[in-house]
Amino acid sequence: MSATKPIPAGEEIRGAITKHMDRRFLSSLDFMGLGDVALTIDRCEKLAELRYLNGNTEKNAILLYFAETDKPLVLNTTNIRSIVDITGTTKVSAWSGVKITLFTIEGTFFGKPGHAVRIKGAE
Repeated sequence: MSATKPIPAGEEIRGAITKHMDRRFLSSLDFMGLGDVALTIDRCEKLAELRYLNGNTEKNAILLYFAETDKPLVLNTTNIRSIVDITGTTKVSAWSGVKITLFTIEGTFFGKPGHAVRIKGAE
């Protein structure tokens, strides 16, 4: 094995890992063990730059808000396509009031195993 740079000592985490995450947004952790969760779309907002609590930024982030929770879902292309399929329109103004179902899937994302939130039509 080749020598690598030493990893600096960090602070040991005790207790819930979620307190070290940016919990302002919905994530797969919010839905694990719940199965399908039906929510009603309230509105959609675009931020020129979204700054996460860990310092990372995302340009042109699209946030989907729901009537049932204050936490928005940061939309990715896959979930946008699902909403367009469900609503039959790319016009976001028509999405308000539409009930959708959020659920988690297991898979490989950006080369790493994990979980993701996905969207389907409400049943």
